[in-house]
Amino acid sequence: MSIREDLAAGDLDRALATLRQRLADLAPAMERAGGIVRESVAENFARQGRPTPWKASRRAGGKDGNGGKTLSLSGRLARSIRQAVRGNSVTVESTAPHAATHQFGARQGEFGHVKATIRAHLRKGRPVKAHTRTILAPWGDIPPRPFLLLQDEDRVAINNAIHDFLTKGLS
Repeated sequence: MSIREDLAAGDLDRALATLRQRLADLAPAMERAGGIVRESVAENFARQGRPTPWKASRRAGGKDGNGGKTLSLSGRLARSIRQAVRGNSVTVESTAPHAATHQFGARQGEFGHVKATIRAHLRKGRPVKAHTRTILAPWGDIPPRPFLLLQDEDRVAINNAIHDFLTKGLS
């Protein structure tokens, strides 16, 4: 064996040891992957759905509209996106209670009946006292507007981020 071959074998041993160490703790790669997912979800909100645009909500275009953006009246849903790295995996989720309804949609009355409190108001110029009534929840169909959705380019970016983490400095 020549000195050159010994040197190459030593480099290979160091590279394999580094790779084993990185594979044992993928948390930094998972943190980056979660960031890519969160950026993609933010882009889904900005573009009002990808690859297919969401069906516009009544509020987005009405007099109490919010600049024509669906799922953006309060911004609560978009701000509720969180990521958590646990071991060698990452979870990206929404903490908003209404997230699943908007992600998957809901049929009128799917959640049964609820008591609604109606504030005092005027109806045709006449005062109506505050009262409660039983209504369907939701009171109308809510179409699915999938916001927790990855695009093909996101999958490529995640693969590249993991590859870069594992191979950084190994050559």
